[in-house]
Amino acid sequence: MSLDKGNYETAYLGLGSNLGNREENMKKAVAFLDANPGIEVERLSSWYETAPVGKTDQGWFLNSVARIKTTMPARELLRAVLAVEQQLGRVRRERWGPRTIDIDILLYDDINVTEPDLEIPHPRMLERAFVLIPLAEIAPDLLLPDGRRAAVAARDKFTGQEVLLYTGNR
Repeated sequence: MSLDKGNYETAYLGLGSNLGNREENMKKAVAFLDANPGIEVERLSSWYETAPVGKTDQGWFLNSVARIKTTMPARELLRAVLAVEQQLGRVRRERWGPRTIDIDILLYDDINVTEPDLEIPHPRMLERAFVLIPLAEIAPDLLLPDGRRAAVAARDKFTGQEVLLYTGNR
């Protein structure tokens, strides 16, 4: 989908899957997002296979970051993202548990939102190698909330967080 020039905001979304056919889940999530009339997926990072963080007794994830253009306000974008998760069978049983798809709004232009069900910038993005490494791949010069560029932040030491470039099907 192509949005009108200048009439949109730029946002970054983190995507991850560790249940079912991870590759298909990721492909479908991107396709569903891009099919939304208020969203254009502008750039997608490589896929990375990553060890789970938080709840470690589960399968590894496929992760990616997408840069999108959107005409939707942040709250509406959240509704659209949650609808894609629901279309792909996401069931929220436990925090940080396994999931068919997880889509997080990492950044939305330069806005800050602090609400019970929506925080932008994502509150833990700077602690997660599986977010910063793919983000730095597609936007190395992006300024993060802590003032560092994405490429610099991605070089941090993320103890216990394994991130491998995924070489499976794409």
